Amino acid sequence: MRPKTMTSETTSPSLSHGDTRHFSFGTKGETLCRLASLVKEAKIPDIFVFSLVEWAASETSVINAICAKFGNSLLAIRSSALAEDTPEASMAGAFLSKLNVNSCNRSELTSAIDQVKRSMTGDPRDQILVQPMVSDVAVSGVIMTFDMVHGAPYYCIDYDDETGRTDIVTSGNGVHKSLFVFRNADSSMIRSARVAHFLRMARELESICQCATLDIEFALDKAGQLHLLQARRIALARNWHLITEQRINKQLTRVEHFLRNCSAKKNGILGKRTILAVMPDWNPAEIIGTTPRPLAASLYRELITHSVWSRARAAMGYRHVRDAELMVLINSHPYIDVRNSFNSFLPALLPDAIGEKLVNAWLDRLEKCPEFHDKVEFDVALTCLDFCFIEDFKTRYPGVLEADEFETFHHALTELTRLFLSPDPENSLDLALHSIAALENSARPDELDKNVFSHLTRASALLNQCREQGTLSFAIVARHAFIAESLLRSAVRREALTEARLSEFKRSINTITRSMVEEFSSACNESLSRIDFLKKYGHLRPGTYEITSLRYDERDDLFLDALPGPTCAPLTPFVLTDAERRAINALLIESRLDVLNADQLFDYAARAIAGREYTKFVFTRCLSDALSLIAGWGETHGLSRDDLSHLDWQDISSSLTRPIMDDLDRHFLDLADTSRNSMASSHAFKLAHIICGIRDIYVATLNRSVPNFIGIGVVTGGVVRLEANTPTTANIKGRIVCIENADPGFDWIFTKSPAALVTCFGGANSHMAVRCAEFGLPAAIGCGDQIYQRIIAASCVELNCAEKILRPIYAG
Repeated sequence: MRPKTMTSETTSPSLSHGDTRHFSFGTKGETLCRLASLVKEAKIPDIFVFSLVEWAASETSVINAICAKFGNSLLAIRSSALAEDTPEASMAGAFLSKLNVNSCNRSELTSAIDQVKRSMTGDPRDQILVQPMVSDVAVSGVIMTFDMVHGAPYYCIDYDDETGRTDIVTSGNGVHKSLFVFRNADSSMIRSARVAHFLRMARELESICQCATLDIEFALDKAGQLHLLQARRIALARNWHLITEQRINKQLTRVEHFLRNCSAKKNGILGKRTILAVMPDWNPAEIIGTTPRPLAASLYRELITHSVWSRARAAMGYRHVRDAELMVLINSHPYIDVRNSFNSFLPALLPDAIGEKLVNAWLDRLEKCPEFHDKVEFDVALTCLDFCFIEDFKTRYPGVLEADEFETFHHALTELTRLFLSPDPENSLDLALHSIAALENSARPDELDKNVFSHLTRASALLNQCREQGTLSFAIVARHAFIAESLLRSAVRREALTEARLSEFKRSINTITRSMVEEFSSACNESLSRIDFLKKYGHLRPGTYEITSLRYDERDDLFLDALPGPTCAPLTPFVLTDAERRAINALLIESRLDVLNADQLFDYAARAIAGREYTKFVFTRCLSDALSLIAGWGETHGLSRDDLSHLDWQDISSSLTRPIMDDLDRHFLDLADTSRNSMASSHAFKLAHIICGIRDIYVATLNRSVPNFIGIGVVTGGVVRLEANTPTTANIKGRIVCIENADPGFDWIFTKSPAALVTCFGGANSHMAVRCAEFGLPAAIGCGDQIYQRIIAASCVELNCAEKILRPIYAG
């Protein structure tokens, strides 16, 4: 008996070639059969479908028919159940697929079919789909013709062009790339011929199926043939808001206008255009997230990106960009204006003509190498003189400057770096450290007479103090830490020092985090009062700028397990060998940085690196106290922390100078509700991590970041994902900790003996990078959205810092 089967030649009786008026979806196999003679932009591999009734009646007949049809081939055995691909649910990934099954091995074939059968619902009407594997795969992927969650009008393309497999994207166990193409984008914006081909296939399927909401799986072979593997309706479409598409159409027009203005020539700012990106310089993606709430974003602007960032650099001898803003917000998404950032890295005395060429060259390099967007100070802009300066400039920017212009830039950067390294007690590093010490020891505005000064008055005063003494000092010390890191890295590149010795040096630095780990252990075993511990460290909160993130002293789980944390290895003074000292001194003389010697250079680096963590610790106390006061003010007026998080600081603080003429709670609750609605719509808005021009708002690429590997350790283990309010009792001992954007409030993890750390966002010299180097903890900092999502979905992960490997290992 031959089973009733469908092949690629079989069509529904109601369909003829080109007739799309009566197309109807069926099971996975039935839909592919109905599409086979209609689709012209892709080929559908031969199809054999049989029901479980047929399999139960005669396994031998089914196997014979498969062998006869496909001969000597590798096959894909997939479910084609009635419960799959319905308008109500896709059941994507619910049932087993077996790939690369040998059609000549009847036992293997029978076993694969039985495994797929057992994974299904048990309905005898369910079917199993058999097709030949697509060979020589160049690209495989999935296209959603609308954003699946929100219904935003984008073709959402996830694809893998590296492994040669067809299941990387759908299985979720590999690294892939993501592209969002606005549905109405002009075809000229599609630069890739193969992406244009994918889109033609998607649009053809929409036309054939008379359905614009499709989930499409495809593979492109190395000969350029596109294969359609699956097409089904997006079940979640029934949940979408109809207004979303219209809203985004209007918003994109406004963003295009904004971007043109942003990139126009600016007085006092060098560079013919700008680039917007989420991770360069002050890295908002790491600190406040890619879609921060209004209070966090406005406080970040108030304390850092409005003026502090540029004032700090001007005080150090860099170009003063005066009123230029560092951060812009596009539909609640924060971006760094990279042109402004690059201007602020030029020596103040450098002629504008040279600065113009440099800024344009740096912007061009970032556009060409977007993987550097979280490490621009190391791989794009030349912000200080290091021991590889001449080689790096000639390699990265050949022909950008004339010989005399290069000498002028070289001299200006040399003099600026000599100023940074000068042991003069009036240098900018020491002055900033003195300022932050004064802030730590000063009477704090939150201690003012509560009967005279309101919560909001004290919060405003505290934020002013935080800005003028805290973040301004931090910005200077942090820049010195970057300079120190650049010099030490270049010493390794010049083989005056090994990577292992550099790691040893960093572990020798005594930082505030090391002190916290030791004191936490003492508080757990009660050799230190827990009240005293919280008095010192209680202000820390995982979301530094986020009012809904609880402080340590507001949590009831910090000491819940009461188990002593790990004790830090005793600090061992780092001492240069004679050979290292000679080599580094020679580099300092060669580079004209001999205002100090090798030992003094390492002392400078230690003060800068430890100072950065200390100044951050001090200013975050001011900020955290201010957030607590704002929360107290809100509570007295019926505003929850969630309400407050949706308010802009300027709207709140303006009530100190302009009375609210309505009921105060009604006034601010209305603002919070408006903000919530705006935030909800912003999540549907797709933007690239790097916006180089108008095209990037219509064709948005989510760049895969190259992780910043810390140390040379190797770890394999299970993962645990932490969020801002994850209890500190979470079991992370011996596990690989994953945090989206880590900041000082997550320092408690170092008290719990994790095996390693992975973050989505963060730079090579970020807070967590420094922490991990200090503790010798293997880490991959700033791995980017795509890799991060694969990692947190994994049951096991391999992190090999020495070989620069971060990859998921899946059970089974």
